[in-house]
Amino acid sequence: MCACCRKRDRVIGWASLNPYSNRCAYDGVADISVYISREYRGKGAGGKLLSALEKVARENNFHKLVLFTFPFNGLGQGLYKKMGYSEVGIFQKQGVLDGEFVDVMALEKLL
Repeated sequence: MCACCRKRDRVIGWASLNPYSNRCAYDGVADISVYISREYRGKGAGGKLLSALEKVARENNFHKLVLFTFPFNGLGQGLYKKMGYSEVGIFQKQGVLDGEFVDVMALEKLL
């Protein structure tokens, strides 16, 4: 499931809601992703997209949302924490960015 945020005729952000795993033990848990164009960050689009995802998640019997972000994404973390997400932990050297290993932060929200 995806949602888009538009300014006039231009998509300025998107968000997706996906089952966390195909294993039945994780039924009801969704992994979310959010992206906002740089020039529109900090202007409310992310909050609108997260609210829309949470509504769709509840309608589809999800009870928990998880997301993964870079620890240095302060603007995103501010949004997530404002929307009720809590930090779960840090995965050390979980990804690669610009040829370097980077840590990844996990957050969750119970609906």
